[in-house]
Amino acid sequence: MENIAKEPAQDVGPAMSGVRKFGKLGLDVGIFGRWCRLLWGVAILLPLAFSGVQDLQDSGSSLSFYDLAGVYVVGILAVYVAVYWTFGERIFARANRWVNTAVCVGPAFVVAWWDLVFGPLTGLSLPTALPLAASVYIGISFILQWKIKYGGYEVVALPIILSKRRYTTYCLPLVALDAVEKVVVERVLPKQ
Repeated sequence: MENIAKEPAQDVGPAMSGVRKFGKLGLDVGIFGRWCRLLWGVAILLPLAFSGVQDLQDSGSSLSFYDLAGVYVVGILAVYVAVYWTFGERIFARANRWVNTAVCVGPAFVVAWWDLVFGPLTGLSLPTALPLAASVYIGISFILQWKIKYGGYEVVALPIILSKRRYTTYCLPLVALDAVEKVVVERVLPKQ
């Protein structure tokens, strides 16, 4: 079970021997990567909050749109929790990390690219509140990811909290940032 965390997440820092250790990409996160996730979450949610407040001030009918977006956030959460619990030990703990990533990225990818790729091909459109809900879910997930010190794909942060199990997944492009931080922590800093 190489894709599952055997112990709770810990901050990157000096070990007893004085050697710094990053941990495992897609599972652990360094200090820089962790704070980047918090900033990404805030950067996603802050503009949404301000535009939402402005919409509600301008029009009293906007509340139903945001109510619907809230229902979609709960639906997105339910899907990710169901997938995480269903696939956890059966697939995520044993499969290649990129398979885990593909399973988790799939729904977010479809929503993000629907209007550009899938909508024109199928002639179907997504409900207008769904992309907003997906953005809110991802923003909250980044902040939760920061809180639980998880270095994988952000959309599974709440399922991790609920199941108390962490599996290896990757978030592109953050895995590249984490890989650079891992090299700095494990190879550059010990030389100093």
